[in-house]
Amino acid sequence: MSREPPHSLGRTFAENVKMSEFKVNENLTITLDEGIFGLWNLETGEQYEIFDRRYLDRIFELNESIGMPYTSKPEDEILIEAGILLIGEKAEQHQKIQKSNGPWGWDLVSKIFHLGSKHNFPNDLANTEENKETGYVSFCESIAESAPNLDIEREGELVKLPPWNSNVIDSYSLKKALWERITSRNFNGEPVPLEIVSNILFTTFGKVHGDSHKKNLAERGVLTVGYRRSSPSAGCLQATEAYLVALNISNLERGIYHYRSHQHVLTKLDSGINADLSQILCHQSFAVDAGFLIVMSSRFDKLWWKYPHSRAYRSALMDVGHLSQTFNLVATAHNLNTWLTGYFIDDLLNKLIKIDGFKEHSLFVLAGGHGLQDPLSPGVVKLLKATT
Repeated sequence: MSREPPHSLGRTFAENVKMSEFKVNENLTITLDEGIFGLWNLETGEQYEIFDRRYLDRIFELNESIGMPYTSKPEDEILIEAGILLIGEKAEQHQKIQKSNGPWGWDLVSKIFHLGSKHNFPNDLANTEENKETGYVSFCESIAESAPNLDIEREGELVKLPPWNSNVIDSYSLKKALWERITSRNFNGEPVPLEIVSNILFTTFGKVHGDSHKKNLAERGVLTVGYRRSSPSAGCLQATEAYLVALNISNLERGIYHYRSHQHVLTKLDSGINADLSQILCHQSFAVDAGFLIVMSSRFDKLWWKYPHSRAYRSALMDVGHLSQTFNLVATAHNLNTWLTGYFIDDLLNKLIKIDGFKEHSLFVLAGGHGLQDPLSPGVVKLLKATT
């Protein structure tokens, strides 16, 4: 879904009129990209290029004049048309909605994300094609030749994993896994067998269906990219990458590894853990006693190819959510305690797994290991005992 080309602010002038009620739309974002000042109306999704400073000055002036009688200026006609300056009934309606909604509970960056990733373009309503999916097929054909490489292979020593064995999940009911899953913050550092880690990686992130997806669609005349995992993925792009932080795994050197999901092998990125994991995880120090961590990153560049709209960031987050639950259930079936978190220092975690933090960025952390099924960490338990 692509944005319309930016409009321009500064080519027509308004006649002077006087109205009593006015309001500046606060759901705006001003951007600077490659030397161009832009203004994004987050409510409508429309973007404008600001090539005349008078419009920025006028927005500032209007904001400073809230509560005073309104006097128009030549710049206002364009500001009204762009939904930046609200007059009369529109101003009153905007204020009523703000009052009804109440204050936004997070910081403004999250509000920008919330509004900026909405789908504001009712293209489907204007679709005159007899088959409403014609436009989608045409779009896919237009980008087919520029498809990115979906099989990510990091450089480093390859480490073979034991073959996947389905015996455990074959005999473990879904209901049992759902009911027994618990978030645990009490790990004892006991090694986890590599065979179990291998099963979890393959079942959660592996190419469990082989090339059957591509083959089946090819027989129907459809050229597709990607492959299927056990969890759904936006566009079948498998934008989520898995990085294994081996802490206490039998028959595997402690270190940082990338999981090649299309080959079911590991690539060693670093021997040992050359960083303070507790600090990276914002001092959730109990995690260092787990058998392993799995850092999930998203390859935004995969998503940019097919989904150039910012809404696709939501897809990246949902992909991680699907995979997290699959991990939880599979690890539970293997009698491991699980824990997950999105609370970490991004730049330090990106550095740990050696990614750029731009085209690829860490989003979530999973942990598995032996210990007590206790949602309270040993540190919290200790504090509770000290206060009783």
